[in-house]
Amino acid sequence: MFQNLIDDWFGLNQVISPVYLLPTVLIGWIVFRQRGGTSGFVSWLLPSAAWRHASTRVDIALFLLTRVMSFLGITAIFTAVPAVAVIVSDWVPGVMGPFADISPLSLGLLFWIVGDFAVFFSHMAHHRIQALWALHAVHHSAAVMTPITAYRQHPLAILMNASIQTVVQGIILGLLVGALAPGTTIVEIAGVNAFAVLSLLALQNFHHSHIWISFGPILEHVFISPAMHQIHHSDNPVHYDKNYGVSLAIWDWIFGTLYIPARDETVQFGLSGAAEAPLMQQRLGVILVDPLRRMIGRAR
Repeated sequence: MFQNLIDDWFGLNQVISPVYLLPTVLIGWIVFRQRGGTSGFVSWLLPSAAWRHASTRVDIALFLLTRVMSFLGITAIFTAVPAVAVIVSDWVPGVMGPFADISPLSLGLLFWIVGDFAVFFSHMAHHRIQALWALHAVHHSAAVMTPITAYRQHPLAILMNASIQTVVQGIILGLLVGALAPGTTIVEIAGVNAFAVLSLLALQNFHHSHIWISFGPILEHVFISPAMHQIHHSDNPVHYDKNYGVSLAIWDWIFGTLYIPARDETVQFGLSGAAEAPLMQQRLGVILVDPLRRMIGRAR
């Protein structure tokens, strides 16, 4: 049980795993040196204004709440991608010919691509559907960003997100497994994907940070850079509903939501407007209750 608890908090599926945080510090040091930083590396990487902010305290509280939900098995009830994939795959005839003997590496790449699309689709749904936006707005109410901000999610949003991803990812994976790799087991589908680990190693912790890192306009048509995700969190209306992707930018490119940032754009994080004002108070009780109030109000 103790090992499961450690994996749930700091395993390879968590962005705050030491496996990812150590490369984050190393990459941060390289960026700091290249930019001629002189104020002190630690204060540049971990500014006290961000870590002492009320917004960060809410991030930490929500992180602890989500870990408790996971430990109690609540989240797992809504996360059944491998099971859905296996059920769907049983109904799909296998493909004969050159694609019938797909390698594990190729299958892992397909799994990662499908998973990335499922996250993109769910993310877009949380912005486009008003009832879901009431929940997702909690994530966007962060006034400052640190890696812990990735866990700034309303508990109900986590369950809704897991449900959407289970349906989308489970069905697509089931079709792929049934057609290309009918012998794949539920354990293999649920296993940690090497491509997912690589994508998390590649600057993911800078997505929720104050450090502007751009890949340039060519690569940013394919991959989401930290600068692109910071644009997604901007309170500037020009940046609204842009860059839904997590790792791959091709989905935003296809669906017309891609925004390639200029070389240096000033970004202020958070939400503006009267409807979002309660969330910007950075009070945990309000952040947990107000989205539910808004959802009930719309239902009535």
